[in-house]
Amino acid sequence: MVKINVLNNYHTKFLDKKTITNISKIVLEEMDKDNVEMTIVLCGNDEIRNYNRDFRGKDYPTDVLSFPDGDRVGRYVYLGDIIISIDKVYEQSGEFEVKPFEEFVRLLVHGILHLLGYDHETSEEDEKVMMEIQDRIIDKILSSFT
Repeated sequence: MVKINVLNNYHTKFLDKKTITNISKIVLEEMDKDNVEMTIVLCGNDEIRNYNRDFRGKDYPTDVLSFPDGDRVGRYVYLGDIIISIDKVYEQSGEFEVKPFEEFVRLLVHGILHLLGYDHETSEEDEKVMMEIQDRIIDKILSSFT
């Protein structure tokens, strides 16, 4: 069983919690993860900028942050928290010429992979592995939602 907590701190509704939960469950199923819990926070650029500054020492808004945990809470392993800037979703969807939904999926998958220990900044090989997994899962999600 998987437990997904979704907090919408964004000023308007972006996606419903059920859709976000279903996307997350697809990722976790693809990664063969069960009995896990995580929290996803949707926010704007101001809020994510504060997190980025306070926890990473970078005083600018970013698109997604992941804070891995790994503690066991009852029968669940708490994977951690993902924070996504919906402002960045809209900005980057325009830059990349994709729909906001597709950009959101990319950021959510990326964030979950970080919670699972993948890191694209450690080496070119690690980046290649992570991006291949990310692209495969994104393709599966987009094909099931379109």
